[in-house]
Amino acid sequence: MNLHRHNPAPDSGPQPRDPSSPSPSTSPSTAGNGDGSDERLARLVRALCPDAPPVDAGCAQRIAALLEDASWTCEPAVRLGLAAVLARIRGADEAGTPPSRELSWPGLARELDAYGDFLRLRELESSLRHAPVGGFPFDRHDWEHARSQESALREHQRHVREASYTPPPSEVFRIH
Repeated sequence: MNLHRHNPAPDSGPQPRDPSSPSPSTSPSTAGNGDGSDERLARLVRALCPDAPPVDAGCAQRIAALLEDASWTCEPAVRLGLAAVLARIRGADEAGTPPSRELSWPGLARELDAYGDFLRLRELESSLRHAPVGGFPFDRHDWEHARSQESALREHQRHVREASYTPPPSEVFRIH
């Protein structure tokens, strides 16, 4: 199954990933952020939205990767919000200032979740094409198209599971 609408590739199943290649969720420039950044992010999220679910490990690295990824486009306000959050957890922003009202963590978290799904589908497309990530065009528009194709496939599989291709048996069988 090739989820990309351009350049079809044969489907021979997922190929093993080269262990020497960098993981799609991290980049070399964000790998050394340190463990404290996740703790600072968790404190900032609690300050922004006390009812928010806990922040998972590696969230700060995903924010940095999202901001560095040229293939991922998002609303300028969301990008600025994520950049502000990253600056605060890296200590570039003053810790004594209260969090900005423009920073809506639920909205920023939705963007991070969408970016995580983008990374998953880009990696899948990479394995289907037998090409490295970045060796083919894949941007937000392609991700949205791949998501709709994946959704259609799941709906078809659900329909097949719940229905049958054979017609229903007749209720009465008569011989004349």
